[in-house]
Amino acid sequence: MTWPMEGLHAAIIAASKDPIYFCTPDYIIREANEPYVAIGGLTREQAIGRTVQEVAGPGAFPRRAPYLESALSGRVAVLQDWVMVPGQGRRFFDVRYQPVHDAAGRLLGVAAYGRDITDLKMAEQVLRLYESAVTQMSDRLSVVDRNYRYILTNESNARWHGSTAESFRGRSVVEVVGEERFAAEIQPWLDRCLAGETVEYDFQDLAPDGAPVVMDARLQPFRNGDGEIEAAVVTLRDVTETRRLSERLERLALQDDLTGIANRRSFETGLERRVAAYRKGGDGFSVVFIDLDGFKLVNDTAGHGAGDRFLQDIARLLRQSAGEGVEVARIGGDEFGLIIDTGETVAAHAICSRLLSAFEGYRLAWEDMQFRSSASIGIASVESEDDDATRQAVTVGRVLQWADFACMQAKAAGGHRIVAHDRAEKTGDDRKVEIHHLLAVERAIAENGFLLHAMTIVDLASGAPAMQEVLPRVATGNGDLHGPSMIRATAERHGLMRAVDRLVLNAVLARLEAGDTDGLPIAVDLSAETLHSPVFACQIIGRLERAPGVSQSLVFEVSEAALARMKPEAWNLMADLRAIGCRIALDHFGRGVAGFTQLRANAFDLIKIDRLLTAGLAGDPVKRAAVSGVVGLAEALSLPTVAEYVNEPLHLDILKGLGVTYAQGRAVSRPAAWS
Repeated sequence: MTWPMEGLHAAIIAASKDPIYFCTPDYIIREANEPYVAIGGLTREQAIGRTVQEVAGPGAFPRRAPYLESALSGRVAVLQDWVMVPGQGRRFFDVRYQPVHDAAGRLLGVAAYGRDITDLKMAEQVLRLYESAVTQMSDRLSVVDRNYRYILTNESNARWHGSTAESFRGRSVVEVVGEERFAAEIQPWLDRCLAGETVEYDFQDLAPDGAPVVMDARLQPFRNGDGEIEAAVVTLRDVTETRRLSERLERLALQDDLTGIANRRSFETGLERRVAAYRKGGDGFSVVFIDLDGFKLVNDTAGHGAGDRFLQDIARLLRQSAGEGVEVARIGGDEFGLIIDTGETVAAHAICSRLLSAFEGYRLAWEDMQFRSSASIGIASVESEDDDATRQAVTVGRVLQWADFACMQAKAAGGHRIVAHDRAEKTGDDRKVEIHHLLAVERAIAENGFLLHAMTIVDLASGAPAMQEVLPRVATGNGDLHGPSMIRATAERHGLMRAVDRLVLNAVLARLEAGDTDGLPIAVDLSAETLHSPVFACQIIGRLERAPGVSQSLVFEVSEAALARMKPEAWNLMADLRAIGCRIALDHFGRGVAGFTQLRANAFDLIKIDRLLTAGLAGDPVKRAAVSGVVGLAEALSLPTVAEYVNEPLHLDILKGLGVTYAQGRAVSRPAAWS
């Protein structure tokens, strides 16, 4: 992501000779100018998207980390340090780490403004002998003694006051700025500095031409050879445009560039506030996901210009039609989100019905074409009547997952409809079971407490083991052991699948990297949520590239049901995994979700036939015909097949006769602890 800038603000950063960058709380650089990236020998394009650690380097970053952490805790931090600058040698920088907050006061990141004060550093060391060096500095610099009189000032400060530097010597600060302003705005800071503290603050002022400006004041104690404080070194700098840039960054951080409405960061920040208040007993609310139907047709037919116009018009429709008490945001390419001030599904449904009607009346006329609009809408509501245990189980991730799942259901049903998540329809006992399962999964994630079992998959032609599938299990509080079905259902509903996948896959990779297996390929599930994670993609590809031979032992299973919601980034990751030697299996095939086009796209290496077709195979000729059809399709694509949930020994010969390649299930082997 490139941090957006426009107009004057872009020119300010680009023209500045001082280094400037902005990073998020996870230290990722979102904006930087050439003076900053040049210190690390990089270009701006190379630096943006990297971490501060990577750009600063292992030698310099540990010295900067405490100051970044201080700023991330909400306090302005100032660091002075020597830095090697290519072509300039060692330079002394004064760096201000400024917290950047949104309108609600939530921290967005840190803006770091560097200032080369090598001249000032040298001047402080030899102040009495080289006053002329100080007077040439562009910043307004003065030295004020303990009686609040100027020992010296430089030409820049003298010109600001319409005077000469020589005329300031011995002059009282009170005389220059006025008694009232001195007592209220200046003396308290000078007293702190003269007591031994380095202080920095901003204040409003008027430039000589009458224009309002923001000045940054920095006061440092000046000590004599005996270590006694004789004066305060006062540096004043015009930071008007820098502060305006900071405000601009705050606004841009929460606004979608294309549509002008709130972006995903703003949406999730607002949702975090709602959830926190709700868990403390606040009112219920609803979250809505809106996925535009047929948007790809606009882009593919009329181009991205038409697509952008379409999205802008939809955003305007949402603002106009949603009404009061509704926060509107763009949360993805053609996805929008709402936060509604009601936990009543009926009321939220009424608002969404109004939006759907507005979509129906909209037409995009582009050149000689006209496009209609429609949407798949998912609603997730949390009610004010929920008891405390249910409230505490509500998190941002779970609410987002509920809304996303409902939206996917609307999409899968043909679109142009509204689906409400059915959480509110569960009975009290159902909710208790749900919470019981949720706590078990959360505890397993927190304590890395998943128990791994393995099932052998055999070659039906030879009867020899061909691979193993590793499955997670979790123990609940009453001692019950639950398998992957419960874990997957619970984790998907509550947005925990990435954490589950990460722990299971880390355990599998550790065993493979250590050579602690029997040599059979290992199959492991990957959820759609994990496949869409750019962080996971970077980590898994990097780890496999560093472990030669491991890729060839991995089979990643992707459920057929996940295909309906997979976006290009997921397909790209699957292709990247196959390119380094992994195999991809299409799991649970036969439920009617995967399309022939997706199979022909050469994205898979195996097809696993779902138990919907394999269970009761001996007495059901229709199922045998269906399995035979899947085998024929797989053979046409040169793909082997795996029959899942083969629990009857007599089914093994039937499947072999139908041409199925492999089989797994209790008729082959029961799951056993993976050791």
